[in-house]
Amino acid sequence: MEKEVLIKLKMNSREEAVKFLKSLWTETPQPCPLCSGKLDYLHKKAKKSNCDWICTACGERYDTIKILDELNEG
Repeated sequence: MEKEVLIKLKMNSREEAVKFLKSLWTETPQPCPLCSGKLDYLHKKAKKSNCDWICTACGERYDTIKILDELNEG
């Protein structure tokens, strides 16, 4: 499962994926790994959540908890 999520995110290692997740949790997102677009909060109206992000360019959603679970399954 870990390899599948790394392929989907176009990342070479688990460490690279963890670094990406940490950047989202600290609210200093790196560019989208798929298209290099800007990442923004998925939920903005009620309360900003640092767990769900979306790329404003390609529309890819990043659910950090789900990604972490997939990394840990491998």
